[in-house]
Amino acid sequence: MLFVIFLSSCSKSNNDFSESIEGRKYLIDSLVVPMDSKSSYDFNYFDIGRMDGNEKLVILNQVNYSIDSYNLKNGSLENRFEVPQEGPFPVLNTQGLLIHNQDSIFVFTSYLLSRFGLFDRNGAVISLHRPIIESENPQDKLHNHSSTPTIPTFYLNGRLYFSLLTMEDPLSNPKFSERHIAEFIYFLEKDSVIKVNHLKMPSDYLGRTMPLSFSFHSKALNDSKEFVISWFASDSIYVYDLNFNLKSAILGKSVLSKGFEKTTHPLSEEESNRLTISQTHYPRLIYDSYRHLYYRFAHIARAYDPNELIDHKSTQKNPFSVIVLDEDFNKL
Repeated sequence: MLFVIFLSSCSKSNNDFSESIEGRKYLIDSLVVPMDSKSSYDFNYFDIGRMDGNEKLVILNQVNYSIDSYNLKNGSLENRFEVPQEGPFPVLNTQGLLIHNQDSIFVFTSYLLSRFGLFDRNGAVISLHRPIIESENPQDKLHNHSSTPTIPTFYLNGRLYFSLLTMEDPLSNPKFSERHIAEFIYFLEKDSVIKVNHLKMPSDYLGRTMPLSFSFHSKALNDSKEFVISWFASDSIYVYDLNFNLKSAILGKSVLSKGFEKTTHPLSEEESNRLTISQTHYPRLIYDSYRHLYYRFAHIARAYDPNELIDHKSTQKNPFSVIVLDEDFNKL
């Protein structure tokens, strides 16, 4: 369970609060992963998979076009296979992976999902997939999907459940939330896609303009085969069945959250940066199937300095906390 690495470095806010929990109650161990000459230092896309009876940290190495598997007990590199870039079965422009089991390793491609690959543990290509989309509109063929640790893809019963990131402009359109489609489902046997049109953004998003990242959501699949969704800019978390019909909404608020500034006017880049950095928000949700717990990460607000050099990783300078909830969503 890789999240223990992140928990071990959890920052504290300047205004410590009485409900904080010592990280050692949850930390099992930490891990140093040694790098070799072909390793990638950017762990943008990774997953945890069980192979030969042991859990492995599996990295999509975009620098050397490989899948690298590390032993979670000692950090050693145990296996590496190339993702083909040429020949009869190339898998190009990779953007995510999913470990279903040791012989079902999905490597996803960007936007068109063109020829994404299913590999076994030795790198043999089991199948290649490209969705059949019967539409004359080129926009319908594009899927700005995510398969990252924060916004993962799930496999269940021959279906891949993807999160769909927007290619529209939430910074300037107050009606964005009404039309945003947040999920799509890929049917592997048919190589076809359906968009989940009925999954709506929370009601407190309505009529708002927002930073791009606030339009994202993190989801988890629990043991009851429910999807639990945490929107970046909502204090609540939402429980859905496998067809994304809403079952319940639960307050999963950080005690450091002061709510969200509701803007309706077009946002400049500077104002978008200010809103992102200066508001406590929720970039990740994890379900721990070992302890039957949820971990909801919160980026804690800090003062915005207009003279600071801002980039897409600036929120990583914010302190963060982890909200722990039991399987019934009681805050522990």
